[in-house]
Amino acid sequence: MSEDRDEPVHADHHLQHQFAAGARFCALCGGAMRSRVVLPDRKRRQVCSQCGFVHFPAARLVAGCVVVGENENAGKVLLIKRGLEPSRGLWTFPGGFVEPAETAADTALRETLEEVGMKVRLGPLLGVYDDLENAVSTVVAYLAAPGPEAPIVSDEAPEARYFSRDAIPWDQLAFNSTRAALTDWVAMAAKPR
Repeated sequence: MSEDRDEPVHADHHLQHQFAAGARFCALCGGAMRSRVVLPDRKRRQVCSQCGFVHFPAARLVAGCVVVGENENAGKVLLIKRGLEPSRGLWTFPGGFVEPAETAADTALRETLEEVGMKVRLGPLLGVYDDLENAVSTVVAYLAAPGPEAPIVSDEAPEARYFSRDAIPWDQLAFNSTRAALTDWVAMAAKPR
């Protein structure tokens, strides 16, 4: 890692997923961490050998927008091609990790603006999705309507475009949670009104 403290860095998500099981030192006192059985649930957790701090890992919350187009893109969903790992080069909807003191809805709006430059209008909750193959996060997906701006590209989303229901690249989706949310959207969109 670069020694220049002012140089921006990208998070290595493969490395991030090694925490907490791979943590060697306590975040509170710097003592050595080791795997121990913790009562009452008798699960193995990382425990500080000096101060006794127990690290209880939890899934991180992700929120995003399933943007449904209007006008010439009516009935189509906006997908982005991921520019960063994990799943670089695969398709998903705009979204990202919820920050402390931020709501899931605020995150969905912020991430969509950051990734594709769009100020969308948030609609109802589409669903909450867990990915058993990648149990690091739980995804909250909201339906959204586009604002007046067209989607732009960014480092996180080097390609962004609208797909009709029958053109979604199912074999090139980034995550199981992406597949589940889009499956729900397709089923909802196919229902007569």
